[in-house]
Amino acid sequence: MTTSPDIANKTTGPNLRRGMVREAAKASDSYGLLLVLVAMDYIVLSVGWTNGTPIILATGLIGITALLAFHTSHVRGHLLEAVQVGAILAFVASIVAAAIGGDVAKGAVFVISALLILTSPVVILSRILRHSQVTAETLLGAICVYILLGLVFSYSDYAVQLVGGISFFAQSGTHDAPDFVYYSYITMTTVGYGDLSPAVGLPRTMAVIEALTGQIFLVVLVARLVSMYQPKTRGARLRNLEESTVADSAEAGPADSDTRTEQ
Repeated sequence: MTTSPDIANKTTGPNLRRGMVREAAKASDSYGLLLVLVAMDYIVLSVGWTNGTPIILATGLIGITALLAFHTSHVRGHLLEAVQVGAILAFVASIVAAAIGGDVAKGAVFVISALLILTSPVVILSRILRHSQVTAETLLGAICVYILLGLVFSYSDYAVQLVGGISFFAQSGTHDAPDFVYYSYITMTTVGYGDLSPAVGLPRTMAVIEALTGQIFLVVLVARLVSMYQPKTRGARLRNLEESTVADSAEAGPADSDTRTEQ
C-alpha cells in the first residue's frame, strides 16, 4: 500500500514539528541542552558564585547537570537513584554550608559536587562509545565530557585547599573559585602561563593527572570521533522522526478508540 504524496505533504510538516519538540523534551542522546548546562556551571564557578547563599544555586545546578547527563545517556535503575541521592545530599550540604559558613563545610560541598560531576563524563562516554554512527550528538557529548573533566578538577583542587587549610598554589595571596577554574583549564590544555602553579605535594600530583587526562582525551578519543564523523542527511532525520511519530500514533490508537466509544 502506497501513501499519496498529497497526504504525505499535509502530514509531514505538523508531524515533523511535533517530533522535534518531543525529541527535545525527552533529550535522549541530544547533548546540546546538556552542553548549555555545563557552560552555565563553568560561568557560575568562574564568576565566584560559590560563597554564602549563591553556593546553593551553584550546587543545585550541578545536580541538575548530573541528572540530565544520566537521562540523556539512557542510564536508569540503581545508578540513577544513587545520583539522585547524591544530588539531594549535595544540595542539603550546600544549605548547611551557607548557614554555618566556614571553609571545612564549604569544602565538604565541593567534595560531594566533584564526585557528582565525575559520574557524568563516565556515563556520557559509555553512551557515545556505543553509538553505531558518529554524529553531531556524539561530538557534542565528547565536548561535554571535556568541559566536565575541567570542572571535576576545579572542584577537587578547591576542595583540597578548603579542607586542608593550606594554599593549593605556590603563589601567595587569597585564591577563590575563579582562580581554580582558570587554573584547571589552563592546566588541562597545557597552556601553562605560569601565573598560577601548584604547590609541592598533592597539588602537583593532581596537576600532572589533569594534564595527562586532558591530552589523552583529545589525542585519542576526540580525534578518533572527528575522523569517523558522518553527518545525518535531512532525509535520514525526516525518516527517524516519521518512524517515531508512527510508533506513537500506534500506541495512542487504542486509547483514542476507547474515548470515541465512550462519547
